[in-house]
Amino acid sequence: MELAKKIAIGILPWATFNLLLHFTPPRYLLEVWLLLIASQLILGRRALREGNPVAIVALALFLALFANGYSGALPWVNDYASTLCYAALAVTALGSVLLRAPFTASQGRRYVPQEFWQHPGFIRINQHLSLAWAVTFALNGVLMLWSQAWPLAAQLACYASLAAAIVFSDRYPARARERAAQLAEQAMRARVQVPVAG
Repeated sequence: MELAKKIAIGILPWATFNLLLHFTPPRYLLEVWLLLIASQLILGRRALREGNPVAIVALALFLALFANGYSGALPWVNDYASTLCYAALAVTALGSVLLRAPFTASQGRRYVPQEFWQHPGFIRINQHLSLAWAVTFALNGVLMLWSQAWPLAAQLACYASLAAAIVFSDRYPARARERAAQLAEQAMRARVQVPVAG
């Protein structure tokens, strides 16, 4: 039940974002962008306070797309807004992995005591989580290129990939910790069984 709630909460903003962009009459589009910016500020305020780079980039993207929609400077940007958003988020997530400052660590710190925040295991788990999200964002960016030809199929595929990333993010940390504990226990047993040279 908790996982289903996480999936719903995780996908709902993206679904709302895409539906509003595709079905809002042009004369109301700027109001929709203001609504999306406000929702990002409200729903993502904790992640923004924590300095989560993906949350910061998402807000910056919404502001940039709003400014572009208002000014009409680059009309093609509006046609590829979803693809551009996903691409920017993929680059941000991948950058956080390459810099060894995985963006998922900011959420992980909510559940892990501070003394473990610099632990190699904590960083490694979040490297894997952030990489999974980078792949998800990149995949969704590609899928959204096909949204003109197959809008429903592209949207459903995006939601499925987001759901898969949420499930992975929910299950992977516990499994990784279990595996690390098993390996540590096996190493201890092997050390005990090695005869001490006289």
